[in-house]
Amino acid sequence: MASPYFKARRPFDFRPHPYEIGNILGAKKGFEDNHFLAKVYDLDTADYRPLYDFHLQHFQNTAKGTEAVYFRHIWQLAEGRIAYFKSRNPFSSDRENHEYRIAKLHDFMEFLRSIDQWNVRPLEEIIVEQNTALEKQQNEIQRLREKIAELEQYNVSQKIMVQDNHLSTFVDLLQQLADLELPNGRKLLRSDHQSPFYKMLCRYFSYDGKDIPINTARNYFIRKDAKDAKKGVVIPEEKKLFQIVMRHTDS
Repeated sequence: MASPYFKARRPFDFRPHPYEIGNILGAKKGFEDNHFLAKVYDLDTADYRPLYDFHLQHFQNTAKGTEAVYFRHIWQLAEGRIAYFKSRNPFSSDRENHEYRIAKLHDFMEFLRSIDQWNVRPLEEIIVEQNTALEKQQNEIQRLREKIAELEQYNVSQKIMVQDNHLSTFVDLLQQLADLELPNGRKLLRSDHQSPFYKMLCRYFSYDGKDIPINTARNYFIRKDAKDAKKGVVIPEEKKLFQIVMRHTDS
């Protein structure tokens, strides 16, 4: 009976699927594992997943087996063949061929490790992997704690309250600050984006006893395009109560 784990090439099929195992005569019964590994030796690492999936689908369709059973068979096959090649005489004429196949099998098993959901790998390897993952998580937690502690330095217990229905008045002042120029013609405040202004408004100021929503603040700082007069929030002229001007001093 042919192995249920692998889909074999039909004898004298001159247009076989590239992942079918065997040669022009098909796959010799009892040697399907060898034919499968021959594919592994010849393929690039990018082909390992489609090769695995191709024969997994065959196994599930014919033997109605689970992927866990299939995976375990493939893992044990590759693991056993590595052990076999390592046991060969290192001084034989086949040494170079054995080393090549061991390297290919190690690459294939790295792929298998990446999809192992059933902990088929040796317990020692799983423990090392879990410890490494735990250490990374602990380092990430510590990094986040330090980041939170750093950010908390900029928190305030009470925000500055904008009074008497004059949010737009205050925004007008912020917009003026963003546009101020020094005597040499350069901007007093340089920012490639408006987000620092409206985020500062949300973070440190309140209005009507409530926090200022980020979208509300952002709309004030959208640069209005002449083609889209409705874009953003336009500050009414009656709310523009202050004007920031350059102080003139005697030289």
